Amino acid sequence: MLAYLLVKPQAQATSTGGARAGKPEKASLTLIVPTRNESGNVERLVREIRDALSGIDYRVVFVDDSTDETPKIIRSLGEEDGRVVLIHREGAERNGGLSTAVTTGLDAVSADSEYTCVMDADLQHPPAKVREMLEEARKSDSDVVVASRYTEGGDYEGLSGPVRRAVSVGSKYLAQVVFKEARKTTDPMTGFFLVRNAAISGIQFRPTGFKILLEILVCAPELKVVEVPFSFRTRNAGVSKASMKQGLEYLSHITSLFWYVPSAGRFWKFALVGASGVLVNTFVLLLLAEYFNAHKVIAWMFAVGLSILSNFLLNNAFTWSDVRHSSRIHFLLRGALAYPVAIVGIGANFAVYYPLLKYVSNAFPYYVLFNFLGIIAATSVNFILSSRLLFKPSVPKSLDPEAPPKEIAEEIRNELKADWVGLVRPADSLNVVAGSSGIPGPAPRPLTVADRGAIEMVLRTSQPTLVVTGPRRLPQARTNTRWGSSLAVPILDGNETVGVFYATRFSTEEFTELDLHWLTAYASTGAQIFS
Repeated sequence: MLAYLLVKPQAQATSTGGARAGKPEKASLTLIVPTRNESGNVERLVREIRDALSGIDYRVVFVDDSTDETPKIIRSLGEEDGRVVLIHREGAERNGGLSTAVTTGLDAVSADSEYTCVMDADLQHPPAKVREMLEEARKSDSDVVVASRYTEGGDYEGLSGPVRRAVSVGSKYLAQVVFKEARKTTDPMTGFFLVRNAAISGIQFRPTGFKILLEILVCAPELKVVEVPFSFRTRNAGVSKASMKQGLEYLSHITSLFWYVPSAGRFWKFALVGASGVLVNTFVLLLLAEYFNAHKVIAWMFAVGLSILSNFLLNNAFTWSDVRHSSRIHFLLRGALAYPVAIVGIGANFAVYYPLLKYVSNAFPYYVLFNFLGIIAATSVNFILSSRLLFKPSVPKSLDPEAPPKEIAEEIRNELKADWVGLVRPADSLNVVAGSSGIPGPAPRPLTVADRGAIEMVLRTSQPTLVVTGPRRLPQARTNTRWGSSLAVPILDGNETVGVFYATRFSTEEFTELDLHWLTAYASTGAQIFS
C-alpha cells in the first residue's frame, strides 16, 4: 500500500529546566535559534536577550546540531532560566541543516506563542533589535517583520570579505528577479525575521536551502511584510558556516520553490513555455517544408497553430496549474481563446519591430535587436492577457453557513467530483451530521477504520490532511490503476476544532494538494454549521 500524508509534524520541545519540563504556557514571543558548534556564543546571547527583552513574556528555543559543548552549555542555562529550551538533534534528524532546524523549531513551538523570531546564535543579529521588531509587528499589524541589512539605515559590514558580500547581494537580486514576492523586502535572504504564527499556520514547508524567509514569502504571498534596518555585526566567536555547499543548496531551494509552488515565478514559467513553443514551431516548420515539401506559408500556419496549442497545454499544466477548470467545456473554451490571445501578441511584436525597422535602421545588428524587443513586447502582452482572460481563476464558491448541511455536502461533492462527502462532528462516535453520495440511496454511511483514523488525526492536529492509498507497484505500467483518496479538513471556531469536512474518492485520478487547498479555503467560514 502506498500512502502519504501532507501534515505538519508535531515535534516536541523539551525544556531543560526542571520546573518547566512540561508543556510551557503560551508566551508572547518565541525566539528560534539554530545552533551548530556555537559554544563560545550561546551564553552571551542568552544574557543579551534577557537584557533586551526585559518585561516581555518570551522563551528561547535552541535547535541544536552541535558536536561540541554547545548542548551542555544550553542545558546549564536552562537550569538557571526556565525560558531557555533545547531541542537537540542527532543523526538523520540533522539532514537539511539550518533550514530544517528552523522548521523543527516552528513545528514544535509555534502554537505556544503569538510571534516567533528567527535569529542566528553568532551575535551577528543583535538581540536588542528583537524588541523593536515585536513592537513594529504590533503597531503595523503586519505578518512578517524583516530585519534588513539593505534598507536605509542598515548595513552588511559584518559580512567577511568582498566575495561573500558580492554573493549576498547577488543571491538577493536573484531571488527578487525570479519571485515577485521577494520584492516585498530589500533583504529576502536575511536569517533575522519575526512572524505572526497564525499567519503561517498550515504552510507545508519543503526546506532544501538555508533561507527559510524566502520560502515563507513565496508560499504565502498574501502576507503583510514590513522591515526595520539593522547593522549586521561581525561574528563574536567560532567560524562561519557559509560554504560552496550552502550556495548550491540555495540554488536548489530556488529551483524547488519555482517548481513546486504554482504561483511562484509565474512570468518566468510562462517565458520557459514560450521558449518551448519556439522549438515546436521551428521543428514543425522544418518538418513540413523540408521533408514533406509543403508550401512555406502552409507549413508556417501549421507550425504556428501547433506551437500555440502546445503553449496552452503546457501553461495549463505548469504555469497556471493552480487554476481550476469548472468543467471540460470550460477547459476547451480556454484552449480556443488561446489563439486570438496569441494573435494579439503577434500584433504587439509587429507593432514594435516594424516601426523601428522602418524609421531607425534595417541594417545588422539593429534588426536583430528590434526583433528581440518585439519578442519582449509580445511575451509581456501575451502574459497579461493570459493572466486576465485565458487563465483567470474561476470565482470560487464561498460557503453559505446558513445553507442546510446536506446542501453544503452536495456542493463540495460536485466541486471535488468525490464519491462521498460527510460533515463530521467531533463526538466520541464521530457523528456524521450530513453527507452526500454519488450513489443513489441514503447519503450518511458508516465510517471505516481508515476514515476514522484520518478524521481523528485532523481533530488532534487541526491540520488539513490528504491521504492517498493504492495498489503496490506492478511489474508493468497500468493506465487504469484506481486509487482511494480522502481529504479531511478541520472546521475551526477560533482555536477549537468544531467539525471536519471529509471527502473520499476511488478513481484513476486521486485528490491533489490543489483540492486540499480549495476545501481548506472553502471551509474557513464553516464554524456556524456545527454551532
